[in-house]
Amino acid sequence: MNARFRTLLAILAVALLAGACTVTFLPDDGTTVVRPTQPERPRPQPSSELPSDAAFNRFEVGPLTIYPDSQIFFRAMVRQAGFITVSAMAPNGRVTVLARDVAIEAGRQLLYPPSGGSVRIQASAPEGLWLVRAEWSPRPTNARYQNVQGIEAWTAAIVANLSGVAGASVSEASYQVNTR
Repeated sequence: MNARFRTLLAILAVALLAGACTVTFLPDDGTTVVRPTQPERPRPQPSSELPSDAAFNRFEVGPLTIYPDSQIFFRAMVRQAGFITVSAMAPNGRVTVLARDVAIEAGRQLLYPPSGGSVRIQASAPEGLWLVRAEWSPRPTNARYQNVQGIEAWTAAIVANLSGVAGASVSEASYQVNTR
């Protein structure tokens, strides 16, 4: 690659970065501009009753802010092969299983649902902060969680589901559902 081509690429990169920035000039008339902000929603602290997240190298949900009926996904990486169940608690306390006993290989990244597949996970109302828990187990557990309501009941259901499973692990994440 010659020097002229590299220089042109560098100029294009700077132009793209500069073009992505927005500069706003405000009048200096002494007024204060107040931008609306979303109120902070307290996130419950992970329960000490849950197994640690030791089996997970990574667990995340995306996108972090989403609208109802939009597709969500999760990405996980674990230290040893096993199965992952993902459940979420809505702001109103209702618990839903998003994925049950999905096989995962050690050290390999799992993106679920797979792109182009027939499985879809969609965000739903109500709006607000949804808490998500991924349970890792060396064997399928067939978690159900019907009629589970509230964080304490959810924690107790997970603990009961994983009782007697050596090395079970739980990791937490969250996402925000907004209305259009």
